[in-house]
Amino acid sequence: MEDRIGTQFHIAVCDDIQTDREQIAGMTEDILSGEQIPHSIRCYENAKALLTAIQKGAKFNLLLLDVLMDEMDGMALAAELRKQGDQTMIVFVSVCQELAHRGYRVKALRYLVKPLHKEDLQEALLYCHKQWQAKKEILLPIAKGQYRTSFPNIQFAEACDRGTRFVLKDETVECKLKFSQVEAMLPKSMFLVCHRAYIVNLSLAKQISPYEFRMKSGAVVPISRYRYNEVNQQFVNFVTD
Repeated sequence: MEDRIGTQFHIAVCDDIQTDREQIAGMTEDILSGEQIPHSIRCYENAKALLTAIQKGAKFNLLLLDVLMDEMDGMALAAELRKQGDQTMIVFVSVCQELAHRGYRVKALRYLVKPLHKEDLQEALLYCHKQWQAKKEILLPIAKGQYRTSFPNIQFAEACDRGTRFVLKDETVECKLKFSQVEAMLPKSMFLVCHRAYIVNLSLAKQISPYEFRMKSGAVVPISRYRYNEVNQQFVNFVTD
């Protein structure tokens, strides 16, 4: 279910040194699992293998690339992908700090230096995941087909008799998904279950008060009396983080 609706964060790790490759993949797994982010990680031992996989249809949201590799290095791979119009997010990981400035030419989001520190990788991964979510589009099964929307376009979701009602910025859409399915689908870094029948997009909430959210659009979303203190703290954490 999760992968079919596109909620997994797909990552490729490319490094020609096995120990480094395994370390990067292992740290990435620990960080994303700890953050409860659905994900997949595939490893490649050289840039040509990764390029071939992408040309054959492999899809990734983020590439973690070593810079200094034999035959084709990470910078060359990134340049080739950009030349082909591929805008997949890239984070470089390298022993050579002097090459960091070249990363801007291929629109890399981060340049991390080996030996890799977990806190640096965590910041990069969570930043890239947030960027991905901001652009993420999903399909909602409706009575007559599929409705296309994005996470930032969803103000809140409400349980209803036929499934779940999505209140978007400019319209309301009812879909066939159960409320529990919607809860699992929406990223916890952006959405919060504030009531047994409501999930709110914290980025679009303007004000919290007992016992409701007031959205930037003026819409009002109820908050459970029993969860108000917890919800209030999570809203504060979201805004100040």
